[in-house]
Amino acid sequence: MSIESDIEKGHEIEQVEDASHITSKHYAYLMERHGSVQLDPLPSSDPKDPLNWPTWKKNYEIMLIAVGAFSSTFMAAGLTPAFETMAEEYGVDLPTAAYFTSAQIAVFGVLPLFWVPLMNTFGRKFFLTFGALACCVLNVGGGFATTYGQQMATRVLVGVFVSTVTAAGSSVVGDLAFSHERGEKNGWWSLGFVIGTPGGPFITGFIQQHAGTKWIFFTFAIMNFVQFVLWIFASETVYTRAVPDVVSNGVLKAMGIRRSIARPFSWKMFFGPLKQAANFNISIAVIAASVTFCYANIVLVVEMPQVMVPLFHLNAQQMSLQYISIIIGSIIGEILAGPLSDWWMKKSTAKRNGQRVIVDRLWVCYNGYILVIVGLIVWGIYLFKATPGHWSIKPLIGAAIAAAGNNIVATVITTFAIDSAPRKAGDVGLYINFVRSIYGFIGPFYFPHMFENLNFAGSAGLMCGLVVLFAWAPTAFAHIVGVRRVK
Repeated sequence: MSIESDIEKGHEIEQVEDASHITSKHYAYLMERHGSVQLDPLPSSDPKDPLNWPTWKKNYEIMLIAVGAFSSTFMAAGLTPAFETMAEEYGVDLPTAAYFTSAQIAVFGVLPLFWVPLMNTFGRKFFLTFGALACCVLNVGGGFATTYGQQMATRVLVGVFVSTVTAAGSSVVGDLAFSHERGEKNGWWSLGFVIGTPGGPFITGFIQQHAGTKWIFFTFAIMNFVQFVLWIFASETVYTRAVPDVVSNGVLKAMGIRRSIARPFSWKMFFGPLKQAANFNISIAVIAASVTFCYANIVLVVEMPQVMVPLFHLNAQQMSLQYISIIIGSIIGEILAGPLSDWWMKKSTAKRNGQRVIVDRLWVCYNGYILVIVGLIVWGIYLFKATPGHWSIKPLIGAAIAAAGNNIVATVITTFAIDSAPRKAGDVGLYINFVRSIYGFIGPFYFPHMFENLNFAGSAGLMCGLVVLFAWAPTAFAHIVGVRRVK
């Protein structure tokens, strides 16, 4: 099969559902509620349809997902300042203690493949609510663990249950947002996922310095309990417009679990996300998102303490302050990503006389690649030139620039992938999360060897080359093919 035919299956030109066939009552309702019938997707006339919910209610649901995505990476990376203490307490070396973080990343990268089919059939609210409560209990247990095995068990199980929320981001946005809002709304949970990685060590460094390791776990538990309470007041977003959902009876009904007759359960659903690899646009997006996340986020967060503590002789609290650079960069990147890409798409659609071409969004993505490359070069060169014992802000400026670029790429490329298969938004987001997490999990195993053999400047050059080769170039190729297909 040719690339162009594959691209055509990916919907280079996004088809807006035709509103000409709707009834007068439906038309009147949409005009009163939304002020337009030119909406993608086209809502029903049912007020219970999530697309018809009030804006505040939609934002509440998406914000909960963003907070959950933030907490997932916050809890995984938040153990970083405690590695040395836990290694001593459990009688293991430092790299072995670091597996507490790696194990969580791997688990919540894979387990969504299990959760999403269940959530699509039986509803999301129950799984998200129970997942938050389970994580709360497990983190309390982590505070009292006395052996390496006990602690590893709690970390793996936390990864299992926190993966319910990491699996739901793109699905919930797809349930609640129209196509012209996807860039901004996907940016909320994308920013949460990215910023949680530096945010965890930034906060827990202070906790480790002043209260000890146990209170890191108790802080995680408090966060999860708050999420649990907030999820109680949330609503179910799974809704099928063609066929009304049937709410289960008995115990399942009491638990808030519903079964959709329009979305019957099938074992094939577990492999649905992996089928997205056949879509050229989506595969390009997944590779780009994974490479940039690994080299403009994971490498900065994971290697920061191992590099800067011995180089500048920092304690846990001082080390936590270094993560401010990545946090600031990520926030700036999001400001330049979601809203900007949505504005650009509106402008591009107007230029094309109302024709919405999804590859137009990729123009914003190139800004991200440039920032990632510039940031990594600045970070690597100034670390290489740094004088031991004399702290310098210059490498952190590079880290902030790279973080901003990473967030631009993550938000824009994720939205582009979802635009390529809007009716498979859940599967697309799951596929991206799966590959990105696994690739990020592998990185820490070779990062130390890379820095030892190539030094920081040489390693930065290598990572920039990988970004250009496996992210920028394929994105440009997909862009060119997509534009030519439209013409």
